[in-house]
Amino acid sequence: MSTVESPTRARHADRVRQRILEGAARAFAVSGFQGTSVPAIASEVGVSVGLLYRYFSSKEALFTAICISEMEAEMEALSRKLAEIANPNERLEQGVEHYLRQLDKAHGAGVILGALAEAPANPVVREVMLLRRTAIREFIGLYLREGIAAGELPAGTSVENFTEAITMMLDGAVAAWAVSGSELDVPAARDAMVSLLSAALSQPAQR
Repeated sequence: MSTVESPTRARHADRVRQRILEGAARAFAVSGFQGTSVPAIASEVGVSVGLLYRYFSSKEALFTAICISEMEAEMEALSRKLAEIANPNERLEQGVEHYLRQLDKAHGAGVILGALAEAPANPVVREVMLLRRTAIREFIGLYLREGIAAGELPAGTSVENFTEAITMMLDGAVAAWAVSGSELDVPAARDAMVSLLSAALSQPAQR
């Protein structure tokens, strides 16, 4: 009997876990980490507090799982998208636009903004934000190294410097979303960022 029920129970558990992640992300996006309680998350999801704790041991564990899950899904989707594009300029354009569109999703930038506000006082949240930053830096660094290897970027391109600068530019996009919200002109922001990056990457600055 267990061999029949086990896969069914596992699928049900996965669905419940995903519901909790999605509901918690909505709650965190509205009220931030500090302002969101476990009972509020349970209410948003439509489950009991006890059931929520069966899946996540604490609010910090839940927040960490949300950020890691969304980060992994975002990087995987972007990797697939860019792998289908041969033209390096188009890859850059699509990569920037993908990032900006993610911010405009239901709880994309909201969760990030709440976490950034909480990070200075909360070491758990700060560690999650550092993980996010590291993942973004690694992705950008890989993109730049592949471009150099393919002859699409000058051999003297400073991967470390550009990785840091691009990461900070992407964080700036989060700040822009905080001001404009859904009214952020994504095409205009994309064109401005791509124009600056294209010019900089085509002729790396000389020390």
